[in-house]
Amino acid sequence: MKTDVYFARRGNSLIIAYLNEKQQEVFLFISGCTYSPFLRDKLFLSNEISIEKVLNEFFEYKIVEKNKLEIGIKYKHIWKPFLQDDLNTELDFTVPELYRSRRDLGILIQKLQDVLLYVEPSKEGLQAYSHKMRELLFLACSDLESIFKKYNFKKNERMSDYIEILQYVDLTKYKISLVGYDNPYKCCPFEHWNKESPSQSLPWYYAYNEIKHNREQNFQLATLENCINAIAANLIMFAVRYSAKFLYYDSDAFTNIIRSSLDIRIEYSQDFYIPVLECKQATPEDCVCFSFENGKQATQILGRPTLIPFKERKIK
Repeated sequence: MKTDVYFARRGNSLIIAYLNEKQQEVFLFISGCTYSPFLRDKLFLSNEISIEKVLNEFFEYKIVEKNKLEIGIKYKHIWKPFLQDDLNTELDFTVPELYRSRRDLGILIQKLQDVLLYVEPSKEGLQAYSHKMRELLFLACSDLESIFKKYNFKKNERMSDYIEILQYVDLTKYKISLVGYDNPYKCCPFEHWNKESPSQSLPWYYAYNEIKHNREQNFQLATLENCINAIAANLIMFAVRYSAKFLYYDSDAFTNIIRSSLDIRIEYSQDFYIPVLECKQATPEDCVCFSFENGKQATQILGRPTLIPFKERKIK
């Protein structure tokens, strides 16, 4: 379904609005939009008043963007915010596959914690390098390559192939920070990734390649900072494949090590899967007057909210 989609903000709150095929105005209330967006609530109104007017004059939100978008579409094996139900089916993974990936990521983070027992992630400490850090950098980058290979981009051999994933998900908005420090190190490992220099534009991955081809000359690139960025990249790709839910919402050893080590946020992103919702009215009388905070009123449609199944597209 392709339609006009409105994004309106007020403070840390966001409303996404559109007209569905039943000619109902759908308003999706998003909390944490500047750091960790989640769908908090929804409202269905009749279309007697334009969406622009409802947003500007009734909600008193500022429209920051309006685009004609396809909604109700998801990409195979790619999670984004608002894809939040039946994730095993929606993302097509098995429980053993999920837990194997959790173990792989948990091992990386445990090894990082071991390094942090000896090197403080201060401005000076981030530039420290050692054989242990070289081993960790190699493990993190090789694990990341294995993750990218599952998507089968082009020849599926190098970063110039793997960068095709940016067509389907915006990795530049993911920010990772260390937990438990007064001035925690914060990074965005994919922030400057570009097709002109797909390896060099990722300094931590470029360091891995340089050390791999000439360890004696480039050993000093095996820094703590590069290790943290490489592990952060693995954390991001885990979220993209399985969702952020499986990083933080269980209460097992894996979740505990994530919580105590790294924080993941999606900052100022509008790269969402927008669900197509309809309100199934039980009777024609299921319309009431909805009052806004400023006293204005509009006609609310009551009934059972129905999610139209996402249509999946393969990535190429």
